[in-house]
Amino acid sequence: MKAAVLWKPHDLRVEEEWLEPEPAPDQVKIRITYCGICGSDVEVLEGRFNPARFAAGQPRLLGHESCGTIVKIGSAVRANLQVGQRVAVYFRSACGACYYCNNGQEHFCERAASNSGGFAEYGVFKEGTVYPVPEGVSMEEAALTEPVSVAIHGIDMARVRPGSSVAVIGAGPIGLLLLQVAMKAGAARTLVSEPVAGKRQVAQDLGADVVVDPLTEDLEAAARKLTDSRGFDTVLEASGKPACARQAVYLAANGGTIVWAGVYPGDALVSVPPFYMYDKELNIQSIKISPYTFPRAVALVPKLQLKPLITDIMPLKDIVKAFDVHSQGKAIKMLIKP
Repeated sequence: MKAAVLWKPHDLRVEEEWLEPEPAPDQVKIRITYCGICGSDVEVLEGRFNPARFAAGQPRLLGHESCGTIVKIGSAVRANLQVGQRVAVYFRSACGACYYCNNGQEHFCERAASNSGGFAEYGVFKEGTVYPVPEGVSMEEAALTEPVSVAIHGIDMARVRPGSSVAVIGAGPIGLLLLQVAMKAGAARTLVSEPVAGKRQVAQDLGADVVVDPLTEDLEAAARKLTDSRGFDTVLEASGKPACARQAVYLAANGGTIVWAGVYPGDALVSVPPFYMYDKELNIQSIKISPYTFPRAVALVPKLQLKPLITDIMPLKDIVKAFDVHSQGKAIKMLIKP
């Protein structure tokens, strides 16, 4: 089969005859329809995310935002799945038996197994990570199920309440999904900070009350105006920039919650004055992937506006070009079609 194989940092090749996987008894084989490019894929491609794996000489298939059609079902699969069914898939399987799995923290599982990479024609997935796509949802939209699950986890951590105020820094896919899920959770006043004009327009179209270009406009002044000078109940940082992670702290109201939802450089430090934290009684959260939220994401996908986020679809053969386009920062969600 065709697959995009990362042999080492910056060395991504489309292989024409990569070994096609076959399902184990508890797995389902899927023909991949679409797989989205995530910011963390870029981190892996450039060698900043889990570099030890490359030190061991292990090539890998990237891609974890996948959807497709079932072509084969393992003999021990008990789920009500059928060949030909459209499905969205989660990219990892928790063991279900370690300390963390038994304490409601499957995202810290000590023996988690990664499913197949989605930048390939076929993949195999544990039955517990395969979810039917709801009627009326296109496969392009279904490819965003995993990012939606991350946004749900972020809003869970943020504890957004009806009538509250929310700021989102960064209008990439996760930022725009956080905006939508926050509004579904009841956020009444929303602000989005984003330097790219096209992304600001999408945020506005999705319902943000205020959009700000932080490079040319006074973000703090806009925040004061929208919140009667109190600051935001919740600030969601989704740009992955350490400077913005720090900025988020200063946009929060007394007793507010800041959620760092980006993937930040491994050696980055964010300076926050302890007395400022004490005086305002702030709460800083971070999020790691999306434990236990995928079923809710599947249910929520039909209720969200996802098509405006999908700006580019490119074939697998052009995946290197797709990463180049992604790196320019103008695309929102780039889908790869194997």
